Amino acid sequence: MNKTSLATGLSLTLAATGLTAQQVYDLPEIVVTANQTETTAERTGTTVEIVTAEDLQDAPQTRLAETLTALPGISQSSNGGLGTSTNIRIRGLGGAYVPVLIDGIDVTDPASSGNGFGWGGVTALGFGRVEVLKGSQSARFGMGAVGGVVNLTTTRATEDGTHVQSVLEYGSFNTRKASYGITSRSDRAELALTFAHVKTDGFSANSAGTEDDGFKSNQLNFFAAYDVTDNFRIGLNGFVTDSEGEFDEWGGDGALPYDETNEATTKGLRLFTEFATGAVDHTLAVSVYETDRTSSSNGWVTPFYGKRQKLEYLGSYVAADRYTLNFGFDHAKEETTGASADNTGVFTEALFALTEALDIAVSVRHDENSDFGGYNSGRVALSYRIQPDLILRASASTGFRAPTLYQLTSVYGDPTFQPETSVSYDLGLEKQFGAGFVKATLFHTTIDNQIFWDGSSVRCASGFGCYEVQDSTSKGVELSGEYDLNDRVTLKGSYTYTDAADAAGVQALRVPKHDLELGVDADITDRLTMGVSLNHVADRTDTVGAVPDYTVVNMGASFDLNDNAQVYLRVENLTDEDYETAAGYATSGRAAYFGLRANF
Repeated sequence: MNKTSLATGLSLTLAATGLTAQQVYDLPEIVVTANQTETTAERTGTTVEIVTAEDLQDAPQTRLAETLTALPGISQSSNGGLGTSTNIRIRGLGGAYVPVLIDGIDVTDPASSGNGFGWGGVTALGFGRVEVLKGSQSARFGMGAVGGVVNLTTTRATEDGTHVQSVLEYGSFNTRKASYGITSRSDRAELALTFAHVKTDGFSANSAGTEDDGFKSNQLNFFAAYDVTDNFRIGLNGFVTDSEGEFDEWGGDGALPYDETNEATTKGLRLFTEFATGAVDHTLAVSVYETDRTSSSNGWVTPFYGKRQKLEYLGSYVAADRYTLNFGFDHAKEETTGASADNTGVFTEALFALTEALDIAVSVRHDENSDFGGYNSGRVALSYRIQPDLILRASASTGFRAPTLYQLTSVYGDPTFQPETSVSYDLGLEKQFGAGFVKATLFHTTIDNQIFWDGSSVRCASGFGCYEVQDSTSKGVELSGEYDLNDRVTLKGSYTYTDAADAAGVQALRVPKHDLELGVDADITDRLTMGVSLNHVADRTDTVGAVPDYTVVNMGASFDLNDNAQVYLRVENLTDEDYETAAGYATSGRAAYFGLRANF
């Protein structure tokens, strides 16, 4: 099996090199999402960004979506504070094109207008790692993966034994956060359980409003796995989230009694097994995701219900350590009130280590959709180590996205809509230094038959907008780097230029052309660390036309009380910038949060 092979390979490597348990050995960084099987970062040709547990812990932002904007190519917009509608974009493409996974469970919302994931109330509590895969990836993940994929991993055991992690935080807007987690790992068993609670009085979601819009959420994550034998593993993971938040309509607080609320319960469950038969490793999993939410406004109560059931199989055969053949299938059924759709996909992927310096991945997939028939997609990705510290990456891929059930059946949609098709290319170069790295990536994505919201359309019966169809292009460049000035100070930064527009050249709404992130992290003493980051966003348009540029500065500091406890301070919007990520909707002014972390 993969984990057994990895452990065996590592043991042989240690023995061959004479390394002992007391010596330091840096394991290569593993990427989970780029290919069907785990791949070391330097051997994948697809652009992947990784946020580690330490990054999540040190991030000064409250919402996870805001933390991700520090990565090149990622931007976000929100209709207010914590808990309000929030959308992240990868290379100019929004949530409808960015599937989200939590421990292997697809959590995109079948009941939403675009099948996007609700980022508004998601914080870093309970999560231990994030991978962001960029570009059209339908050959890897099926329909909808046109902009990229975000893979969230909940807190997991990182060493043997039983450990407890807890967080308590209080801050501006009467915000309270707490989490409590237990992880345990032995030779054969792994267990993780985390409970997270967030509650805030908030601030007015609408810039013209005065009434505070609060939010509260409880989430339980769990993961359990047991190695029945060396070649047979079973596991179960899932989560339950219950949340309630207030929001504002366009133009202000709305009418008395200010009853604009969203209530939601989401559940996910995944049962899996991993086993080996001869030279082939197998993974079989079945998962269920369910969302049940209610939106209330001006006396009207609108329910939304969605459910996804999925069966997945993956087989993997490794030949002579240079060739890997992955193959499998998946079947998913999505349901909303009064509508449903099925999709079955079969795929194969060949990974070629042609030389010690050159890796190529070739993926093909065929999907059969119950509403639209068959679609083929493919991907070719190349990684070439020109020198040990200089990596060239290139990929070309196709994608497709079927219209959502909402876009087909609602009064705003059209039952004659056809699937969108896309082509993505990127070309990147990474130079590594002993003290850091620099990367540059060119990207280009075209979408034909793109379904978009047109607020000026009068085609449908709503009278104030409909979904329509257009062609679009998103292209640009991502630059990023990190450098250790010395053993205490690290500089880091990224810049993204994105030109996203329709066929007529009209700029995509809420997509900044210029997005700059600069940061510095410093170990002031052996116990005290500090970090400051600056985000400058420029050249955007929204429904009201051009909107102002903005610059936001965030700061974080932590002090180790001892080996097991740490106090920290986060300050968002340090300079008290007055800005909006979505026209007409407010963002936080200067806000401070104080917390305590403990690990036992």
